[in-house]
Amino acid sequence: MAARKVLLIELNEITLRVIEPMIKRGKMPNFSRLRAEGTFAAPEAIEKPPHLDPWVTWVTLHTGQPRSAHGATVLEQDSDSIKAKRTWHYAAEAGRTVGVFGSISAFPPKPVPGFIVPGPFAPSDDTYPAYLRPVQALNRRYTKVHAKIAAAQSPLDMARQGIDLFRLGLRPATCARIARQLVAERRKPHLAWKRVSLQPFINMDFFEALYRRYQPDYATWHTNHAAHYMHHYWRSYDDSEFLTRASAEEKAQYGAAVEYGYEVCDEILGRFMRLVDENTVLVVASSMGQQPYVTDKFPKGRIAVRFKDIPAVQTVLDILGARGVTEIVPTMVPQVNVKIPEAGERARVRDLLLAARREGTASPGAIFVTETEDILTLSPAGLAEPADLRYFFPGAPNARAEGYAMGDIFAADAPTPKEGYHHPTGLLLLHGAGIRRGVEISDTTSLDVAPTILALMGIPVPSVMKGRALTEAWQVPAPASVATAKAS
Repeated sequence: MAARKVLLIELNEITLRVIEPMIKRGKMPNFSRLRAEGTFAAPEAIEKPPHLDPWVTWVTLHTGQPRSAHGATVLEQDSDSIKAKRTWHYAAEAGRTVGVFGSISAFPPKPVPGFIVPGPFAPSDDTYPAYLRPVQALNRRYTKVHAKIAAAQSPLDMARQGIDLFRLGLRPATCARIARQLVAERRKPHLAWKRVSLQPFINMDFFEALYRRYQPDYATWHTNHAAHYMHHYWRSYDDSEFLTRASAEEKAQYGAAVEYGYEVCDEILGRFMRLVDENTVLVVASSMGQQPYVTDKFPKGRIAVRFKDIPAVQTVLDILGARGVTEIVPTMVPQVNVKIPEAGERARVRDLLLAARREGTASPGAIFVTETEDILTLSPAGLAEPADLRYFFPGAPNARAEGYAMGDIFAADAPTPKEGYHHPTGLLLLHGAGIRRGVEISDTTSLDVAPTILALMGIPVPSVMKGRALTEAWQVPAPASVATAKAS
């Protein structure tokens, strides 16, 4: 097979458990076409809990190496601390043009023959080239506002920014979609959940303009909106496996959210199919899937506590007398990354955080902390518990003796409990130039995706990659008897 261009669409955590019933009802025409006309697989992520997280599984997918080799541990840790090359590195080194939009582990963006817009949880608006910074600024602002850790922009600020965004590809049709959403929310405020799906449409506009301008040999595009809906609204969508069924009100307000997220994926896939040329293979992937979050420990569901906002995180750091903090970066709720380069101070802050306690609950621990390189990842413990719950910080130099009410620092305001969580089975679809029709490949893992992408592009697969190129997608395998004879 001659070398092809590749466009990788990263649909975070999508699962066949949702896709297949929708296809049967005719609600996923583009997914249905891709599966019928291309090659399909359901790779298993090689990670196990507690490492079955997208900031690990996507890096495994892009490096073709396990976590023990690449070292990814937290969301948007500095790319330089990841010890393995990603697919776009191999492509650029082979002299190919690249375009990366939203992929995990792309920060900080380094110069490439093309463009890099890191994921929306990156700690700054940096992009390559720098003229794309308004795109990243919008993505990061949108993510923070949705997570309730930043205030929405004023109409004047939005208008000023809009001029730059139109120049970068934002389409009037997308602006009209945004306007319709805002009007719908005035009549039915609970429909605010649909706002999450505006982000992929906006990003598709920017990416489409960049793709047409640069015509990259290899490009990636990432969206997390479907994963968000499953995490928050799976019980509303299908409560058959849950210990507590969804109320009629919950179903009425949020029951359409999960399928709507997948319909957005399908609509955007249609745009990608029209975007690529006859020499391009479209690869659609998730690095793992999701499943209903069901546990006897939380029969009514689990509503996690989060920091109220960035000033609340700073309040805790001030209580601890933390010095040398260079970054405070919210990631996926409820986690926050705090960067403290000096090892001794980082250890002191870590130990004080681990000593923090809650009084008024059976589980006294207040904040979980993990340490990766110079980053402390903070995750508030607990659920929406008694109103008189108080937090204490033993040994902290600036702590009040009477402690702090939960509302001083934290919030527990999710509209639903946690309803979906990670499952190792992902998805892989290949469609386009030279790809065989109607083929299904079994026994695959996330390690197989990177070598497959490189093989499609005619780039030698390095020996450090632990998976295999899924050549069955474009070559008819030799009969077993012939293969055996050659081997002997």
